[in-house]
Order: sequence, then structure tokens, then C-alpha cells
Amino acid sequence: MSETLYKDVLYIKNSVPELETFLLSNDVIRHLPDISLSAGGVMLAQKRLQSASMDGDVANSLEQIDQIRNHWKVAWANKCQQEARMRMRLWGDFILGLAHDGNEPSSAYRHQVRNRVIVQLIEDTHPEKMEEYAESIQRKDKLLIKYSADNDFIWEPEVQEGFPKEKFWYLYRVMRYEKAD
Repeated sequence: MSETLYKDVLYIKNSVPELETFLLSNDVIRHLPDISLSAGGVMLAQKRLQSASMDGDVANSLEQIDQIRNHWKVAWANKCQQEARMRMRLWGDFILGLAHDGNEPSSAYRHQVRNRVIVQLIEDTHPEKMEEYAESIQRKDKLLIKYSADNDFIWEPEVQEGFPKEKFWYLYRVMRYEKAD
């Protein structure tokens, strides 16, 4: 198991005891000793573990998360919308930074692209909350295309199946200057 997948397992397990109070708080992200808890973070960790066929390792925790999510549906949806707004701002700042500094390392991209993936996961589960952001997402995606190039999948091979290129195309990109050689 990769270190990142191990962190996903811990993320899911550590989310359960804090999730309900988090959903009822004003926090978009709750910083805990071991994790930074967010609705999108839970969705991403779950998706990655499912993609690697490791969701059985945290089945009990995922069941508890689903129960909490179903009990607090409106709070969950509102957290998702708040987080999508925040993640889009972070992603946009990163993308705009590419225009000014053409040498952003791929390690930064691999980390920052998590924001775009989380926005997609939120859009998939709450499309009604994301309609107003569609144009903004498209503008950011066009900028990314301008400053990046096609590449192989940038995350661990174990999760690739759950992130098909047709939908998660930005996980199959690298900064254009890195392809220049």
C-alpha cells in the first residue's frame, strides 16, 4: 500500500468521530491533529480507496460516514458548496500563478490538482450547488490546458481506474515546460 493510500485510510477512520460536529460548525475545513477534515476530503479519500479496491479496509467507517451524511443532508450539501467555492479560489490562484511563473514544479501541480478533483467530486454529487460555478470552472480549465500538456496518470497507478481520463483529464497533465525536452 502506498503512503498516500495509507493516509487515505487514516483520513477516513479519523473523520468519523469529528464529522457530525464539523457539519454543524461554521468551519469549511477543520484542522485536527492528524487531518484537515472537510467534506471534499472525505469524498476524495473514499473515491481513492474505492478506486484501489481498498474501501473494504474502512467499510465500517464509511458506513458511519454515510449515516452521518444522510442524517445531515442539508448541512453536508452546504459544506460541499462552501468548500467548492474555497477550492476553486485556491485552484484559480494556482492556475493564474502558472501564467506568471512558468516553472511551477510538477510536485506542486500533483498536490494542487487535488482541489480540482474535489470540485469535480462535489459537482458529481451536488450538481445543483455547482451550476453557478460552471463558467468559472471552464475558464480555469482553459488556462490549465494552455499551460500544461498531455501526460500519463500523475497519481499512483492503484487509483487510476477510478479516475478515467475522459472525466479527470487534469490528472493526465504535466506542466508544458516539462514536456519541452
